[in-house]
Amino acid sequence: MNPTVRQLEAFSLAYRFGVLTRVGDEMCISQPAVSVLIRQLEENLGMRLFDRTSRSLRPTVAAEAIIPTVERMLRDMDSLKGSVQELLTRSRGQLNFASTPSIAVAIVPALVAEYKVLFPNIEVRVDDAGPERLTAATLAGDIEFGIGVGIGRGDDQPDGITLQCLAKDHLCVFCRKDSELGVLKRVRWEDILHLPWISAKSGTGLRMLIDETLFGLGSRKSPDYEVSYMATGLSMVQAGLGVAIFPGTLLATYPHPDIKAHKLVAPLVRRDIHLVTRSEHSLSPAAESFIELWHKRVGPV
Repeated sequence: MNPTVRQLEAFSLAYRFGVLTRVGDEMCISQPAVSVLIRQLEENLGMRLFDRTSRSLRPTVAAEAIIPTVERMLRDMDSLKGSVQELLTRSRGQLNFASTPSIAVAIVPALVAEYKVLFPNIEVRVDDAGPERLTAATLAGDIEFGIGVGIGRGDDQPDGITLQCLAKDHLCVFCRKDSELGVLKRVRWEDILHLPWISAKSGTGLRMLIDETLFGLGSRKSPDYEVSYMATGLSMVQAGLGVAIFPGTLLATYPHPDIKAHKLVAPLVRRDIHLVTRSEHSLSPAAESFIELWHKRVGPV
């Protein structure tokens, strides 16, 4: 017994109107087609639903018994269609994600603000988390996806997690345009070792990546200033307190007319930004829209 929605609709309308031509008009089909739908439903249920006269249909006792259930099913179906449509048009839904701190500070706020203008009825929940907690929360389903750096370097990709590169980023040196570095076309790590440094605080993923690079160069240089927020670091560069080692995405998010960013080479240190999702799990329409906005506003670096 597998009645179709169209069969149930024909039955409900026939019960309401009692005339097949009226049912056909409502369903935009012919009278014979209505008769076929009702007959098919009767065969599926194994019971007669209408006593037919030359001019109308008269519901049977069985029809009276099942009509409340059928109408409830049709209402539920209408509600389902409405909910799906709201999700597809982003007029309803939830965006629940997290990002690593540097991305949360530099990129996420402006994107969320624009997203809320585009989709005001989407409930947004966003958090910041270190790489390990980000992957754990994604795997547990506490968040739908994460955006971060320092996740799964090389072949070390967490089990059950899929990583998609959202932007190819590199470590850069940020300096004043009128400084000795500002006129250079190519800047090596060894070119900045003698300068005052501004860097992220010890223990952060960014700082660890910088320290690993310096160790590989045989240097143990310590920063002259440590900051929690990269925007603060850029302001210190603008004030002439030193150069800063930050990801290249930062300048696009916090443009400073007096500051220039050079991609550091020898070595070139990548710090790609990844979309973190559970393997074999599709993103919701709300999440897809946010990632689309990311590509439009941030794009590859």
